Amino acid sequence: MKKLSILVPVFNEEGNLPILQKRLDLVLEKIKEKIDPEVIILDNCSTDNSSDISKAIVKKSSYWKYIRLSRNFGYHNSLACGFDIATGEGLIVLAGDLQEPPEFIPEMVEKWEQGYEVVYGILNERNDSSPLKTIGARIFYPLIYAISDTTLPQNATDFRLIDRKIIDVIKKMREPDRYLRGLIHWSGFKQIGFQYDREKRVYGESVAGIWYSTKWALNAIICFSNFPLRIISYFGILVLLISTGLSLFFIYTKFYPLAFLQTPPTGSTVIILLLLFIIGMNSLFLGLIGEYVGRIYTQGKKRPLYIIDEVVNPV
Repeated sequence: MKKLSILVPVFNEEGNLPILQKRLDLVLEKIKEKIDPEVIILDNCSTDNSSDISKAIVKKSSYWKYIRLSRNFGYHNSLACGFDIATGEGLIVLAGDLQEPPEFIPEMVEKWEQGYEVVYGILNERNDSSPLKTIGARIFYPLIYAISDTTLPQNATDFRLIDRKIIDVIKKMREPDRYLRGLIHWSGFKQIGFQYDREKRVYGESVAGIWYSTKWALNAIICFSNFPLRIISYFGILVLLISTGLSLFFIYTKFYPLAFLQTPPTGSTVIILLLLFIIGMNSLFLGLIGEYVGRIYTQGKKRPLYIIDEVVNPV
């Protein structure tokens, strides 16, 4: 019998937790002959009643655990905590908002037993709360696929089962700006996907709005590609070639006027527009460089990815 750890990251999910507990217990009952479960609730310092509800759930079942972080360290860093303390031979990431159906766990376990070391979910069709998020996702995945050395399947999610081999690899990666599914796909091993439909959120509203999703996409690109830095070099070469060509052209027309060019372009308006364009591009590129340098600075501090405040039913 294999031990399976199930990580449930939550933040203000007081309405979803009781439903999740019932559905998950029913699923685990069906595979109890094959799996010794360990369910770990990772509370990212919720401000609602999630803590009390989690403790009540944990007290009723020995295989449910509860960990509360000292503040909101973010979704990916809370999962880093789960990876560090999980004791299972395999691990499943299951969001606490019930949008990933726990009823797919038996299918994931079956593929795991067939020898696959990563079993990841792929959305049949995106049904985000905002059309802009859906459009953004359809742009993001082909983009990161094109510019990254790591192949990321389109519409793949964090709902996945991971073997102990990959768990131990991920535990060694201590970068503070994390993109979990990218790290998992980067690690290699034998991987397979399965199709599913994301359910509507039962209770509450998602904190992952447009701005959050944009930052998340930018983080993923910077984590797995140096292409934004290359763009700066390419743009510099392009501007140099254009400016050199125009300079030679205007020098030529100064001494050998062309019939179709009666008066060479002059005036302060053109100069001001060109200066504003160059200043704007410089600011953009300095910002991109700053993103990479800032990550080096943050990682150099070597602060912990998370701090645990409370543990119930220690693992």
